[in-house]
Amino acid sequence: MYIGIDIGGTKSAVVKAEVTVSGAIKILEKRRFVTADVKSTLESIFAAVKELMPCDAIGISCGGPLDEDSGIIMSPPNLPGWDGIKIVDMIRERFAVPVRLMNDANACALAEWRFGAGRGTKNMVFLTFGTGLGAGLVLDGKLYTGTNGNAGEIGHIRLSDDGPVGFGKAGSFEGFCSGGGISRLAEMKKIEAKAQGRDIFPCGCDAKTVADLAYAGDADAIAVYKESAKALGKGLSVIVDAFNPERIVIGSVFARAQDLFTEEMERVMKEEALPESLAACRVVPAELGDSIGDFAAVAVAEMAASDTSAASVSDEYETKYTDALSDRYPKLLPIIPEVKMAVSKIVNAYKKGGKILLCGNGGSAADCEHISGEFLKGFLMKRTPKGEELAALSSTLGDDAKLLQGGVPAIPLTSLTASLSAFANDVSPELVYAQLVYALGRAGDVLVAISTSGNSKNAVLAAKCARALGIDVIALVGEGGGELAKIADTVIRAPECETFKIQEYHLPIYHAICSDVEAIIFENRE
Repeated sequence: MYIGIDIGGTKSAVVKAEVTVSGAIKILEKRRFVTADVKSTLESIFAAVKELMPCDAIGISCGGPLDEDSGIIMSPPNLPGWDGIKIVDMIRERFAVPVRLMNDANACALAEWRFGAGRGTKNMVFLTFGTGLGAGLVLDGKLYTGTNGNAGEIGHIRLSDDGPVGFGKAGSFEGFCSGGGISRLAEMKKIEAKAQGRDIFPCGCDAKTVADLAYAGDADAIAVYKESAKALGKGLSVIVDAFNPERIVIGSVFARAQDLFTEEMERVMKEEALPESLAACRVVPAELGDSIGDFAAVAVAEMAASDTSAASVSDEYETKYTDALSDRYPKLLPIIPEVKMAVSKIVNAYKKGGKILLCGNGGSAADCEHISGEFLKGFLMKRTPKGEELAALSSTLGDDAKLLQGGVPAIPLTSLTASLSAFANDVSPELVYAQLVYALGRAGDVLVAISTSGNSKNAVLAAKCARALGIDVIALVGEGGGELAKIADTVIRAPECETFKIQEYHLPIYHAICSDVEAIIFENRE
C-alpha cells in the first residue's frame, strides 16, 4: 500500500493505492484540494495523509527545482513561497514511513514505465509535451537523473536558428513541441495571414482549438501541426541516436492528437535517425492520461519502499548475478532487494554451520532438486578443495581428492521418499514437510519453501514449524504470495499469476541466488 502526493501549481492531490509486483495498480482513495499558500497546503497534505494511513511508503511528485537527495522543494516558479521546504523530513517525522521526493517529469516517466506505455522495457524515454517539454529517462532499467538532477531537459535543445521561444530560447525543441509552442506557432501564422488579408483562428490559438480545426480539415491549422511534427521528428531523432531507446512515450498534446503528428514525424525520423537505432524504437502515446499525476506520485512511493528494502539488505556481500538479473528480466527489478536478502541469509547460515532445507510440490518439488544440485556441487565454479582441507583429503584419497567439489549443505525434503510416504500413510500427508523440518532442522538453518500459489498446505505447515524452531524461511511464490507470504522472513514474489509463468521466473531467480552464494563462499577460498 502506497500514498502518493502530487503537488501542482493550482491543484494538489493525495491518493492511496495498492500495487502488485507485476505492476498492476488500483487507486483506492483520493483527496483533492487547491494549492494555496504554503502553510495551508501543507496542512491539507498532512491531514489527507493522516486519513489515508497506514501505508508502506509515501511518494511526492512536484515541479522543480528540487533537492531530491535532501527532500527539499527549492522555489519552483509555479509554487510561489515554497522556498526551501523540507517536505520529506516533515512527512517522515509525522508518519514514520519511507518518503521520497521527485521532479514531476521524472516521476511521470517512472509511472509510464511501471504502469503505462513503457511497461516491460529496459530503455525508455518519456516526453511530457504539455505546457512545456521535459523528459524522463529510464536507462538499463533504472531512472537516470544526471549529475545534479537535470537530465532530460530536452526542451532546451535548439532545433532551429529561429522560431517560437520555449525554455527561454528561440527555435528550441520546447518552442516547437509543447502546448505553448503550438499556440505561438498558430499566433505567428495568424499574423502572416493577416498581412495577406486573411483572418484565421477566430476562436483562439491554443493547442486544443487549433487541433480541433485541423481535425475538421482547416488547412492553416493542419500546417501548424505539420510544422510542430517536423520539429518533433528532428528532436526525436536526436533522442534515438543519443540513447538508443526501445520506446519513446509521449504524453499530453501528442497523446490527444497523435494523428496530426505521426506522418510528418515519421518521415523526418527516417531521414535523420540512424536506421538501426530507429528500427529498434517505437514512438507511442502515453497511456495514463489525466491520472498520470496520481500514478507518478505512487511510483515515487514504490521507489521509496524499494530504496529502504535495498538499504536493509546486508552490503557485506557482492551480488553481481542478482544485480544483473533485472537486465535480462526487467519485471524482476522490484524484487531484487528480496533476492539479495535470500543470498545473505543462505551465506550467513553456511558460515555458522547451518544447512538449507527445501520443500515444494510438483514442479516446485523439481525446483527443490534443481537448487540442491547447484548447492551440493560446483555450479559455475569447480570449487576444488584447497589448503589444509585438500592435504587431509589427499592423505586418504590421493589424487582423487582434487576431483571433489565444495558444497553448501542443502537437503531437498522432496527426495526423502521413504520418510515422506511413511509419514503420509501413517500420520498426515499435510504434515510431511513439517515432520522433516522438525527432525532435521536446527536454529540457524534456512528453509526454502516453494509454492506458486503460496497456499500449499504442507509447505505452509513446514514454514510454521520452521519459524517455531528459529529457522529462517525464504518463500519463493507468485504475485499473490498466499499464506506463505504471511509467514516467511523473506518473500520473493515472481511477478505473474499463472503457475507456468511463475515457474518460468523462479528458474532465473534461484539461479541468481545459487550463483551469488557460490561466488561469495568459494571464489576466494584458500
